Amino acid sequence: MRKASLFVFIMLLPFLLFSSQISFSGAQSKIVLKEGRESVELTGGASVDDGDLHIEADNMKLSGTDWTEISCSGFVTVEDKAREINIKTSTIYFDRNSQRLLLSSYFELEDRKNGLFASGAQMEFDMDNEILRLSGQVRLNKIEDDEIIRAQAESMEYDRENGMLTLRANASVTWKGNSYNAQMISLDLENDTIELESKIGGVING
Repeated sequence: MRKASLFVFIMLLPFLLFSSQISFSGAQSKIVLKEGRESVELTGGASVDDGDLHIEADNMKLSGTDWTEISCSGFVTVEDKAREINIKTSTIYFDRNSQRLLLSSYFELEDRKNGLFASGAQMEFDMDNEILRLSGQVRLNKIEDDEIIRAQAESMEYDRENGMLTLRANASVTWKGNSYNAQMISLDLENDTIELESKIGGVING
């Protein structure tokens, strides 16, 4: 009877996930049925689709009410088709309720829509507000008006919607042939302005 119940649950599971607009696949799975601790663990080419978001990983766990929490490890790739963002990393956590994607390992980010490439040790992506928070020896290149902005700092925040890039701690920027360094640098990419704060320096070519 227990095996039969488990079989029925596995057969129904894709439909339960579909009702919350999420689907998954994998080579192997482990199902936890205990009330309050329900979860699905996937291994071997695991993938999940949540609207325009597609995630692939060596290992994946879905949990929470209505499967709102997704944890991944191993070789992880994320594709956000709507925002034209691709990410490669080894550890992520995605909260479907808050629409926040958290990375706690080295990552490589490509923002095709804005011509941006970045890498660092940790990242938080506030998807609803279009804000990227990067930390851990962050390096960033951005194509802007056929030129490349090169930036590095201990942490950065990129407001995609408003075109604002803020660098903090040991920040440096090369932009339009000039170089700047400070503890904090703010770039308004919409209006071509730059602000430097604390221990500022730079080289401007005349």
